[in-house]
Amino acid sequence: MAKNVALKRTGGRPRAGMLEPGGSWPDGSPRFRARLRLGDGTKGERFDVPQGLTEAQARRWVAGVQAEEDAQGLLLADKRNAARELAAKTRAPHDGETCDAWHARFLTARRIHPQGPPWYRWKKWIAPLIGEIPIAAVTRADVERVRDALDRAIRDFVVNGPAKGPRARRIRGKTALNIWSILTTAFKAAHNAKDATLRVRADNPCKDVLPPDVTDSRKRPWLYPREVTMLLAHEGVPLDVRELYAVAAYTYLRPGELYDLRVRDVDLAANLIHVTRAWKWLEREAGAPKTRNGVREVRIEPALKPLLARLIAGKDGDAKIVPALERSGKRASTKLLRAHLRAAGVERARLYADDATVMPVTFRSFRDTGITWLALAGVDVLKMQRRAGHDSLQTTAGYVKAADDHTAEGVGRPFPVLPEGLVWPKRGEFVPGNVPAERRSREKTGARWWANRDLNPEPTD
Repeated sequence: MAKNVALKRTGGRPRAGMLEPGGSWPDGSPRFRARLRLGDGTKGERFDVPQGLTEAQARRWVAGVQAEEDAQGLLLADKRNAARELAAKTRAPHDGETCDAWHARFLTARRIHPQGPPWYRWKKWIAPLIGEIPIAAVTRADVERVRDALDRAIRDFVVNGPAKGPRARRIRGKTALNIWSILTTAFKAAHNAKDATLRVRADNPCKDVLPPDVTDSRKRPWLYPREVTMLLAHEGVPLDVRELYAVAAYTYLRPGELYDLRVRDVDLAANLIHVTRAWKWLEREAGAPKTRNGVREVRIEPALKPLLARLIAGKDGDAKIVPALERSGKRASTKLLRAHLRAAGVERARLYADDATVMPVTFRSFRDTGITWLALAGVDVLKMQRRAGHDSLQTTAGYVKAADDHTAEGVGRPFPVLPEGLVWPKRGEFVPGNVPAERRSREKTGARWWANRDLNPEPTD
């Protein structure tokens, strides 16, 4: 084969190789160097012609070696083997890596739980379409196929409502945008991540690709004050869980902020809670709050103060205020809350409705509840924004709108007095806190004083 290619390139004439003068041998005889033409059209390395040959003899010798190379292609084969060995030595360790394999490395590098929501959503919505494609080979068309699949799922949700289960293919617009963000974040990192081992692309195929369709956000529910009182007074709910519910509703912290709330963050003398950290559920570590305004002070509502006093009494500054959230987790807390609400006799249908326009009550609803109560109590919207840690006033205004058609007479007075059985439970229910009996008695007297004062004075901050 190599001989036929060589003859074709020389018009049918055998190639003779190249002969070059190379000086003299030690005995004074002329020295020649040869160079052959390889079957791929390139020139081989120079080598010496045997000593003692005249120029004419050297030319005939080189022509014979060239003919042998054209017939067998041994030097060309050696060249190609060397090139393959060099490529194997210099090849990046992740060449040919599939999207699924790269994304698993990406989650590990970001310290995100390997089976958390990003992994689950990637596996369900993205992996079936591009998971087995080498990440370096993904094109804009591949990205658009993922986007179009999300659009179809959104349209199905709008027409038919939500579907339950792992095989469900109906999602709301917000969920689709979250999935889209997982995809675009991945390819952005594959293009220009700080970690060089994650950079496997020369471009970003998601650039300038339009996102999935945007749909109206589903309306979130909030609990009426009288419903929260029913829940907190129900002794069928474990005491530590009722403590969690009370602190969640009366401080309206985000679940991550509540998870990492510690004794040292509560300043009873100043009547403030200092919010400086939040638990990152994906990374499983504490970090900065969600928004720029997340680091803030939250006013302690008078009705909550005696409970907080009991919860922090005798505890180390690093102890968590409501460890029940750590034990149950955010997702399981939602299921528990719905069961506890029904057990307490809270049957308002709106709390459990789940369709294309409204969503059911979740553990995060305690935050929506507390902020809506601020609006119901007539707190100024700018003060609401600061206490809630919102970056946008428009976000806060949504809670004002939610409370606009309600009155204290219809739903109950916001931030009502906590049930005494929660603030000062029976001996068998009391959570150990190493609180001396005399101190406990003194704090209980203070609790009654708080309960008998006006619990909703005009804000002064």
